[in-house]
Parts: sequence; C-alpha cells; structure tokens
Amino acid sequence: MSSSRVTRLAIANFLAALGAVLAFKLALFRYAASGAEGQTSALLTYLRLVLCLGWDVVSAAMVAATVTAVAGPLASWFPTAAIACSAIAQAIHGAFLLVSYYVAVIVGAPLDKAAIDLLFFYADPTPGGTRRVLADSVMPYLAPSVGVELLIALALPPLAFLWILRRPPSERLVGPTSAAILALSVFLTIVVVPGLANGLLAVHTFGLERSPLTLLVGSYVRGPWRAMTASAAQLSDPYCFDLRSPVPVDGADPLVGAAPRRTNVLLVILESVGTRSLKPDPTPMPFLESLGRARGGVSFENHYTHWAQTMTAAFSMWCSELPHPDYPPITYVNPAIPCVSLSEALKAAGYDTALFTSGDFAFDREIRFLKHRRLDVMIDRNDMPGRGGAWSNAWGIDERVTARAVVDWIVNQRGEHPERPFFTTYSMAAGHHPYEYPGSPAAHWFDRGSETPAQRATLGFADDRLRDVVEELRRRQWLDSTLIAVVSDHGPGSGRPPMGQIRDASIYEGSVHVPFVIAGPQLGDVSGAVTLPTGHIDIAPTLLGLVGITPPATMKGRDLTHERDGRIVIMATRPPLSQIGVRAGSWKLVHWQETGANELFDLARDPDERADVSSQHEDIVRSLEAIGSRWQAHSRNLIENYAGILEASGRRCTPASDGPAHIPAAQSK
Repeated sequence: MSSSRVTRLAIANFLAALGAVLAFKLALFRYAASGAEGQTSALLTYLRLVLCLGWDVVSAAMVAATVTAVAGPLASWFPTAAIACSAIAQAIHGAFLLVSYYVAVIVGAPLDKAAIDLLFFYADPTPGGTRRVLADSVMPYLAPSVGVELLIALALPPLAFLWILRRPPSERLVGPTSAAILALSVFLTIVVVPGLANGLLAVHTFGLERSPLTLLVGSYVRGPWRAMTASAAQLSDPYCFDLRSPVPVDGADPLVGAAPRRTNVLLVILESVGTRSLKPDPTPMPFLESLGRARGGVSFENHYTHWAQTMTAAFSMWCSELPHPDYPPITYVNPAIPCVSLSEALKAAGYDTALFTSGDFAFDREIRFLKHRRLDVMIDRNDMPGRGGAWSNAWGIDERVTARAVVDWIVNQRGEHPERPFFTTYSMAAGHHPYEYPGSPAAHWFDRGSETPAQRATLGFADDRLRDVVEELRRRQWLDSTLIAVVSDHGPGSGRPPMGQIRDASIYEGSVHVPFVIAGPQLGDVSGAVTLPTGHIDIAPTLLGLVGITPPATMKGRDLTHERDGRIVIMATRPPLSQIGVRAGSWKLVHWQETGANELFDLARDPDERADVSSQHEDIVRSLEAIGSRWQAHSRNLIENYAGILEASGRRCTPASDGPAHIPAAQSK
C-alpha cells in the first residue's frame, strides 16, 4: 500500500473516530440539557457546543495515530488485515465511548483513572463493611437497552470507517477549509475556553469540553509526569498532610467542655457572608449574632473557608478534606470520591438526611457530588414545594419558600419517624451579589455606590429566615433536641481596589474569613468563643463529635470537642488571581503563584491586611510558602487518586512526628 493509501487509511480512521466521539458529545449535551443535573437553558448549552469540540478532535487524532501505527506496517503486505485492524479498533473505541457515557451519567465524569480506581475499590471507613462504589452504582443501569446500544456502538464506527475508506480516490476527505475548522475548534477549547471561564464573562461549559480518551490518557500520564518534573514536591505521605504550625498558635477552644449527646442536626449554609460584613454596628444579622452569644451557643472568631467558591468550599464542609488546588471543583475532578461525608456518617448512625437549597443543582453540577452522599431527600429551587409563583432571580428562589419546605420536612419526619433523629441542611442563595430579595430595589451588577446598603438589607432578609426556622423549632419544643450550625460558604470579596467590583475570589479576609456559629443542648455548660484559627474541614468532625459519633477516618479536620492543637489553615483561589494562603497563628501569607510575590500580614495587629511585613520576617515567609507548595502537590495527587490511596494508605491522620520544625518564638514576632 502506497504512502498515499496509508494517509487515506489514517484520515478514514480519524473521521470515523471523530464521528463517534461527536455522537457521544451530542448525547452528553442532550443529557446535560435535560435537567437531570439541574435546570439549565438548553439553548445556551447547545450554543456552547462550538466551544467544546477541541479535545474531541485531539481524541480522534489519537485514535487515528494509534491505529495507523499498528495497521500501517501491515498495509503493504496485508491490506485486508490493515483494514480489519482499523475496523476492530473503531469498534473498541465505540464501546469505550458508550461506557464513558454511562460513567459520565452515573459518576459524573468520563471514564478516567479515578473512575477505574473506584471500580476496584473495596475500602469503606463507614460502619457496615466494604463496598465497590462504582460497580454498585453501575449495576442498576445494565438494562437490556444497554445491550442494544452496545451492539450499535460496536457496529456503526467500523461501518462508517469502511464507507469513508471506499470513497473514490479522487475525493478529498479533508480539505483546507475542514482542516481550518478543526484547528479552530482545538484553539477555542484549549486556549479560549479557560480564559473565558476565568475571566469577566465567566462562560462555563459544565465540563463538557472534556473528551473521554484524552482525559483517560491524561489521568494516567499526569502522575508520572509530575513525579519526573524537578519542581514536583516529594510526597512523604500520600494520604495525610501535616497541618502543624511552624509558629506558636494561641487561642481558646471552649468546646472541650461540651457534653456530646445524640440530637437532631440542622446545618444552615449562608451564601457569600463574610465576618467583616457583620461587624458594623448594628450588625445586619442580629439573630445570628444572638445565637452565638446565648447560653448554649458558641461562635468561631477565626473561621475560614479554604476556597472562596461555593462547591469547592462545600466539599471541604461535607468531607472534611482539603480541596484540589486547581480551578475545577470536585464535581469535575472526582465527583464520586469515596471520602465519607457528614451526611454519610450520620446516615450510617441512623439519621434521616435531607438537603434543601434555594439555588440550582446545575451550578457547578453540584448534583454529581451530592448524589453519592446518602441524602434521603435533595431538593433545589426547581423542585421546591411552594415554588409556583414564588419570587426568584438568577441565583435562587425566595428564601421564605425554602425555609417553609425545610420546616415542613422536619415536621413530617418527626411525625413519621419520631424515633430517628434528622440531619437537615438548608443552603441559602440570598446573600449573593447583586443582593436581591423579594421586595428589594432593583440591583445592578456594576452599581458600586449602593452595594453596601443593598448587601446589608439582603443579609437582614437571610437573618430573618434563619430566625423563622429556629423559632419554629422552638415553638414545637424541638430546640432542646437539635444541634444548630450556621456557616457561610465564603465571603463576598475583599473590597481591596482594584478588586471587588463584582466579587473577587481572593484569599484576603473579606473573601475567606466567614462566620461559624453552633448552638445546641450539648453546649449548655460552655461559655466563650472559639478563637483558635479553624477551617471548613473542622466542621464535620466537630458536629459528629457533638452528637457522640467518632468521625470517619477519612476526615482530616479536628473534632474540636477533643482536639485543640493549633494548626495552620490552608487557603487558595482560582485564576486569574491564583493565590495560595497559609494562616499560622496570627500570621497569614498570601502567595501569588503567577508572579511568585509574597505578602505577610500579622492579623493580630493588622486585621485589615494593610501592612505587608514580608521583608521583615523572611524566615516565616519561606516556611509558610513551602507548606503551600507541599499542599498543592499533596492534594492534587490525593484527590485525583483518592480511591487507590485510601485503600493502600488510609488511616486516621494524626500530626506526624516528622513535621515542620518550629520557628523559635523570638523570631516569630
């Protein structure tokens, strides 16, 4: 077979593979637009298709290159064998795409290393034994119709390949115009989409720009590649990360005086409320403040989100695990990650579990993560009881509707299963810019002048909804048997010029320092505030400790009813800021990854972060910057390979004996 025929064989393989992967992508877009993962605009979703085809072109080229490398040498001597080899490869590729589709639908991500690890994963740190997460999830979907689809997937790509190959030799299979369009699609996906997603336009593609073959290959190549690079940090422990502080950490932890007791649990997650937003007198959220100051209430004065973005922050809350250090949230990286979440631990202990959100599960495809967390009830704005005719905006539905639905579910649960405690999560949407709520004045995204009054009024509206739910529990005499926790996912923004016109996702205090309050019968003899620096990873184990449940081994945070050791708090954010932060004691490092610049603040003396003292404390800067670098390498490896690492190395993490050396106290000030 001449070189022109080998080229034609390669092009036919490329076009057949491209046709198959485009059929896969259209099916995935149809699924995304169906509302199965939350309601989105089908029109806008399909318009994004042009931005999402680049990696599909690369995948098809990889198939063509691989098949041609094998079949090409056969072509001269055994042309029929070369064609048969290509047809078999196309059939295998078609079957792979079908399996990838169902893994994407069930697990929430294409068939990559994380999903394959789950297929063979048996470890399960919750009570009740072992499990195979992926296999147990996939089996119910293996209906007879899947067998028919598999036959089609095996037959159509080879037939398409043969039809293309038998086109007249004079017919050009790929002309200059077609090649230019394919090159443009690659450019749009690989170069343009990341810039749009991280820039002002915030054009999200919901992960649909990914292609299963490139993702699969990349997921296996990424680890060895990082290990070979000189900049990769050495991972002494792939499962546990040492969070001990290199400088002294002072602070009170009155929770060690709590009396654990099995009670109901109500978790309220506020949206975009920073601690700084509550400080001016009078506070816009007086009920929240009173909850933390009343008998049986405790407030956390130095509590932080690890990432100023909703789903990434939620992952740390639910699973008590530090986030992946790159922009895509857990729903895109490893949605079925077998960390044991707060809801799973409580469900295993006999709790009824429910989640109500005024927002939309389509945001960051939250449902991909939540559907693996043993929640009996999951309701967003699209299915909320009482939603008919209710006020709504782009971010959520009227909080009064959601608050009523939460109370109604609790009433029904107590009526049907009074012997079983409940765990209910109420996730608000009010609080998000542009600060709208029923009856509020029309807001404008770029109206700086009215932002503060509008924000305070919206926080007051959210505070009233918190009061409504708590007072209803009090009226029904359930307050004495309910542990209440209120926390914000992240803050509204730093307010530092030139940032913050809409909301900057920085790691300055306005974005990451958030309120956290707990109240319940366990705290009747507790007084004072928690002043130790704490993070979202401490929420789940502390709540479990307060209801008398030993936190699962996968939880990396502290149960503050038993552990009061001073630790660092890790913070990070996405491009274009790309900051990494470490709070250790009163010190806080802000490291800019793009430029390598460092800022160091002493929050005890400078809570507004106005005086950078990095040049006067270079030893602290070096120590904290090294911790941030080690965390990035550690969390990338752990989150992407969680099942395998957990099965091989999983155990309860305690401070390592070979942790970072402490900087002498004389040098720390």
